[in-house]
Amino acid sequence: MINITLQLMGGGRLVADYKKFQTWHKKSFLSMFFGLPEFRYLFFYRLRTNSLIFRILLKPLQLFNCHNLFIGCSDIGGGLFIEHGFSTIISCAKMGENCMINQQVTIGWKSIIGNNVKIRTGAFIKDRVVISNDVIIGAGAVVIRDVPPHSIVVGTPARVIKTRNSESEPWIEIS
Repeated sequence: MINITLQLMGGGRLVADYKKFQTWHKKSFLSMFFGLPEFRYLFFYRLRTNSLIFRILLKPLQLFNCHNLFIGCSDIGGGLFIEHGFSTIISCAKMGENCMINQQVTIGWKSIIGNNVKIRTGAFIKDRVVISNDVIIGAGAVVIRDVPPHSIVVGTPARVIKTRNSESEPWIEIS
């Protein structure tokens, strides 16, 4: 029932976001809405981008965002998961599906983020950088150049430390 309601209010991307948050937190919609400011802000963002009425009504809520989470991206794919959105700025031109963003991340203006990208704590992505599909950006990385697909980048400035051939080749877990 909640999926149908979310579909009507915010479209398929809102439903995908809800499912992604639910797989991580295993809570009901209301528990996540009232308990997770990141989910609440993303919910309001989806409503604002899907309807002119919601855009007018919900824009002032951006001023009262106590966690400093700012989403200024015009096109974000479904399944975005923001973990601890404190001090996070998302100003990219486009973000693909199933992305994960940790706290204190800054994504520069007009950058393009591909599908299945994980951006870890404190990472900085410079303006107009293209992050390809299936990329992991390590904590504290400063990305100043485009990143090829299926790679892991770390460091300041960020450099590729591992790549794989395709999405079907699994990442190797290091314990």
